[in-house]
Amino acid sequence: MQVKTILKKKLIKIIGFSFGGFAGLIFVCCAIYVILYYPRKAESFEINNANPTKKILIATQGSDFKNSLVKILCDSLKKSSVYIKGIDLGELTEVDDKNWDRILIINALIVRLNKNVERIITSTHTPEKILMFVTSGGADWLPQSYYKVDAITSASRMTYVNDLGHLITSWLENENDQKWEPDDYVLALIFFPKVDVITACATISSERDGYMTLYPDLEYIINQVGYQYLRLKDVPSSVEVFRLNVSLFPDSWNAYDSYGEALLLNGDKESAIKNYQKALELNPNAKSARKMLKKLYDE
Repeated sequence: MQVKTILKKKLIKIIGFSFGGFAGLIFVCCAIYVILYYPRKAESFEINNANPTKKILIATQGSDFKNSLVKILCDSLKKSSVYIKGIDLGELTEVDDKNWDRILIINALIVRLNKNVERIITSTHTPEKILMFVTSGGADWLPQSYYKVDAITSASRMTYVNDLGHLITSWLENENDQKWEPDDYVLALIFFPKVDVITACATISSERDGYMTLYPDLEYIINQVGYQYLRLKDVPSSVEVFRLNVSLFPDSWNAYDSYGEALLLNGDKESAIKNYQKALELNPNAKSARKMLKKLYDE
């Protein structure tokens, strides 16, 4: 009986030490994440203050990714007679959007949007002046329906920074009285949640050769975009995107396989079966298509 008691106490100690060690490891990992990725205060700056033809405000946070993005934007615009002012998000409380032709807001999504960002995007009377760029870990943030401003989203990855710089520069150079139309619909599908998916797909299809040259891995990119819409539970948009991929790459078994998945989720079982069959025809070793066909035939 005494031996059992001793063993029980030892077991409790081992469990306690293990739990404490695990909790400590989580704490250390969280601390490292905060140190590396939590937004810091952004430094203020001004460019081209003399006789500007256009005034642009960039309200941001400090991080290597955001600093690199802001540098790309400034390098693209500073040669023109455009006044650019950079401030930290904390200074948005002093901003009157009437004084600016364009306002770019860069906000990392930790739990929710910065309260200063919420204030200006919900109170503005000129939403066409404002672009909100939200960075989130999984790039799965979607703007609320009551946000009238343009919004783009992405993970904070350096591999995206040049593409985002191109997309945002296009918005900054747009005139206030015009509806913004991105000049690269592939980038728009990746980063711009409010893009008209049907228009984007139609444009990419009609300008196929140009986009194929610009993006040698276009099939992979479009496939990833389709799954991004599935992750966001926007099945109709995913169907449009996967349909585009099939039309651009009719010899790709994977394009048909992905299209079949979206069609099935959209409730079109008959079309899903046809696309899984096509995938299997192009690649008899396609296990996913074979598995899905067996499941659908057995139902």
